[in-house]
Amino acid sequence: MGRDATRAEAVRRAKELGFADVPPDWRGCDAVWDVLEAMADAGAVVVIKLDGGRNAPGDNGRYTVVVSGGPLGEDVFRVDTRVLEEGLAGAIVHFARKCRGV
Repeated sequence: MGRDATRAEAVRRAKELGFADVPPDWRGCDAVWDVLEAMADAGAVVVIKLDGGRNAPGDNGRYTVVVSGGPLGEDVFRVDTRVLEEGLAGAIVHFARKCRGV
């Protein structure tokens, strides 16, 4: 799934779960912050890490997004990426799929 498709699915999934209305063209953390808070309210741990040391051409990217616990049980979502929105969207989609069982 491409970056834009994942972001679009994150918007749809967040709305399905009643977490928040996220604009389709969202950027950064602010637009999805209420969704991340709702995930935490559901018992999940949400971690967003910015690693300034990971900026060499061979690195996976400076952003790490991790979601674990709560409705995920033993499952953990983790991604290292160069694009913050890609990691956040992936985490939201993963969490929503686990909550919905799809």
